Amino acid sequence: MSNLFKAGRVLAPDSKWTGEEPDWSGWELWPVEQFYRTRSRALMFYNYYLDSGSLRPAVLDWMKRNGYTKDEISSIKEAPTHALPSTVGKLVRCIDRGMPSLHPSAAEYFSTLPFHDEPPVPKDEVDVIRHELAQALTRYCKQSPSGADEVVIQLPKQQSPYDRIRDRVHKEVFPHLENLLECWSTSQLGTESLNLSALLRDLKIPSQGCKLIFDWVTRQHGEFNGALCKEDEELVEGYSHFAKTDLRKIVKTLEMLLSDVSTYSKIKTSARKPRKKKVKDATKQVSNIKYQTHSSDYSLDSVSPSRIPSSQLLCTFNTKTRSLGVYFASGPAGFEIKGTSLKGFDVARSFSTTLRKPKDTITAILSSTPKQLQKLYDSLTTKKKTPNGRINECTLLLKVSEQKL
Repeated sequence: MSNLFKAGRVLAPDSKWTGEEPDWSGWELWPVEQFYRTRSRALMFYNYYLDSGSLRPAVLDWMKRNGYTKDEISSIKEAPTHALPSTVGKLVRCIDRGMPSLHPSAAEYFSTLPFHDEPPVPKDEVDVIRHELAQALTRYCKQSPSGADEVVIQLPKQQSPYDRIRDRVHKEVFPHLENLLECWSTSQLGTESLNLSALLRDLKIPSQGCKLIFDWVTRQHGEFNGALCKEDEELVEGYSHFAKTDLRKIVKTLEMLLSDVSTYSKIKTSARKPRKKKVKDATKQVSNIKYQTHSSDYSLDSVSPSRIPSSQLLCTFNTKTRSLGVYFASGPAGFEIKGTSLKGFDVARSFSTTLRKPKDTITAILSSTPKQLQKLYDSLTTKKKTPNGRINECTLLLKVSEQKL
């Protein structure tokens, strides 16, 4: 995913002018005019921050969930960026974040639009996406997509990473090993060897290719050792032209080769960078969270919970217990939501406390800058406790900040 994403959310460094990424939670309660204004703003927002390449992974994921075949998905993945209009990715992104593909009141709204002799016919966004995908698949699909009679362009099949490693090993390493066998067969001494560790290091063979080499050397070792120990009559007869001392030297050399491959593989594996933990999309993280959206007693609305993942500061207020919760992220990755609980907060710095005058304190919190907040928290005189990170139906989400204090 592009570095413009964080916790599945598009970062908006110019949010002062563009606003944050549109959030579709609660769209059912919006006036239909607000819905279509938000849709237009969403398309402009994604056009400002993302290009077709950045949106392509969302389109591929949508295709997986909507019944497209592996060949069709692979064809769109390998197609050039101009194969699909950027609007397809923008609509997919909106739908993934909760926008319905067709507003229930779309027809009524379109009938009121001015400057039209006849009211426009509202289109289902999913139908638009599928139409554009069908057009692209007709041009770029490896096999004929549904409803297409012929393939205009056939894309060459790409090798998997493992196939490329296997071909490298067969081409660059096995000739040296087979040459070693040839030398043993024609030599009187059978002492020829190979610095396999240096060879693998010079060729920069990945650790995944070591198993192929290890299996090959293991087979040769089994045959020569079987002839040496007379475990198999056919092996004894097949290698009868080798002296026993030569067989012993060859077996010892093969054991050294096995040790070299094993050591090299362990070094390469330990030197490999650990896989970066995949961050779950912010919308999916908060899908099960329960919180209080509005409090008439305090005249407060909660901020969108989708802003919490990856942020650095969260302030909550429990309207039932008058408890203020202040959470500081424990690292640069920020917070994470699991179920209905907040994870990734610094237990030593974060705290909860009961407010004596909640309205005054909350007003001060909402009007303070991140730097002023620290002084405000230090001025609270009520007893502070370690928070548990739980968010429930009585919890207002007061403030979220991506700036680290």
